[in-house]
Amino acid sequence: MTTTITTITIPAVTLTLEHDRNRLAASARAGDILRVRRGAYCPPDQIQAEGPGRAYQEARRLALARISALHTQLRADHVFGHVSAALLLGLRLWSIPTVTHVYQRYRASAHAAADVRRHAWTFSAQDVAVASGIPVTSLARTVVDCARTLHPLEALVIADSVLAMGLARETLLEVLAAMPDRRGTRRARRVIELADAGAQSAWETWVRYEILRRGLPRPVTQMPVCTAAGVFHTDLGYDRWALGIEFDGRVKYRPDGVRPGHDPAQEYLDEKARAGAIRQAGITIESVSASDRRDVPAMIARFVRHLPRDAVDAARLDPLLRPS
Repeated sequence: MTTTITTITIPAVTLTLEHDRNRLAASARAGDILRVRRGAYCPPDQIQAEGPGRAYQEARRLALARISALHTQLRADHVFGHVSAALLLGLRLWSIPTVTHVYQRYRASAHAAADVRRHAWTFSAQDVAVASGIPVTSLARTVVDCARTLHPLEALVIADSVLAMGLARETLLEVLAAMPDRRGTRRARRVIELADAGAQSAWETWVRYEILRRGLPRPVTQMPVCTAAGVFHTDLGYDRWALGIEFDGRVKYRPDGVRPGHDPAQEYLDEKARAGAIRQAGITIESVSASDRRDVPAMIARFVRHLPRDAVDAARLDPLLRPS
């Protein structure tokens, strides 16, 4: 029995088989339609995005269009899995896939399309769901597949997201333990153990990943701070050492960056007042931005100076967490 999940809007796709091939080709050359994969096209306005994060959103919509096209083109039984299923299920991703992952009951031919990764059918009906009308692996199976095969940072972003949706860590570990193929099990278990429902963005997960990779103490997500102005939360932190860590997303300082009508000037004033209240409560704030990816050791050094020497000396690189 499959579970039906209503998730996201998928771009409308037109197949060559259903229309005049020459006319479609001419429309593509004129820019009236966009080729998303072999034999499949999409109106450009279904892919185009505006504002902050435009490139990410367009890549996401294009990946969804490819999945939709392949779903329509395939005649045999199939279920989308791995990061393609994560995308359809609305989970957070660190990066958008350029290859579509699908489970099928038969072996791929030697001439299989380069934009498709086919996997052997190795699951039961309880591992299958339906998202936006498309068959996908269940939430738990999707996370476990990603944890076993993806870079651990990418897998941790997905695992954080699914815990935030309410799926229990124990469920993920049970699905992992039941997998007949043991490849990637140690890394997957580590990712699942480190997953945290408190992460509210992929960038917050990245900061925590870099801390954990170096064997430093596990930070608290959404650390509460009681201030004279009320209770605030920092993205990450160590309450015992009075350190709060905040990822500074520039999008909130742009007009309409968060939502229509969003006022960046007011956002700046609110953030300034909030940060002041937290500091008055005795918490030091270390701010992080995407630019810190250029020098991660320097970012870590800013955190380490607030930690006790014994915690720093005991830190060792985690061999299961590769550099990001």
